[in-house]
Amino acid sequence: MELVWKALSDKTRRKILDLLREKERTTGELCKHFRKLTRYGVMKHLNILHNANLIIIKREGKNRWNYINPLPIQEIYERWVKKYEAGWSSYLINFKNNMEKNQMEKIKFQVAVRIDKPIAEVFKAFTDKETISKYFVSAASAPIKAIGDKITWSWGEHKAEIVITEFEENKRVAFTWPGYKVNYDVHALFIFEEVDGKTRVSVTEEGWKDDEAGINSSLMNNAGWKEMLLGMKAWVMYGVDLRK
Repeated sequence: MELVWKALSDKTRRKILDLLREKERTTGELCKHFRKLTRYGVMKHLNILHNANLIIIKREGKNRWNYINPLPIQEIYERWVKKYEAGWSSYLINFKNNMEKNQMEKIKFQVAVRIDKPIAEVFKAFTDKETISKYFVSAASAPIKAIGDKITWSWGEHKAEIVITEFEENKRVAFTWPGYKVNYDVHALFIFEEVDGKTRVSVTEEGWKDDEAGINSSLMNNAGWKEMLLGMKAWVMYGVDLRK
């Protein structure tokens, strides 16, 4: 699996897979799509994809035909993505049921992921300003160290300030920050715990009003935290930035 992640981490190799998804191609045909690369450069990328079992190579005379092998990508989908889709559906169903019973005054959700690394390493990946920029934000103004810290997270030109309300080393971090496209703050809580020898990271976020703006904002954050946790797992375990 590590070879697959490393192979997919390069945008040129992802482009090659996109081309092969359309149809099988010879190495010469692929080279025409990468004018800035030499034939040797293209073949180097193909060999990496082949070693990761992402493509199948067949020789016919002087031609080398390249075919996409979808099985490793399907395995990634089954292991990393499908379960998040189920969580998304559960969130919507629970939200609908609570609304119908008039039980919801504020919107709340929780998402989680398990990472096969020690808690200290995973906790640092979230609190260290350099590491978090490897998979989530483009920049962080400071590391998370204590209650009361005010930190600016940036995504290009967009910025958001988080205010730390709880901090317990290797266990939990909580903060308030502006809700997406609403004029009030929401509260996020990260819990780090060991489960079956792995680190479980859960995010609980709450505080939205149960109106249309609050519903839309909570849905965006729900999807955003799932993507963030997936990015954290890929970076901590494989050193892969899924944003590239």
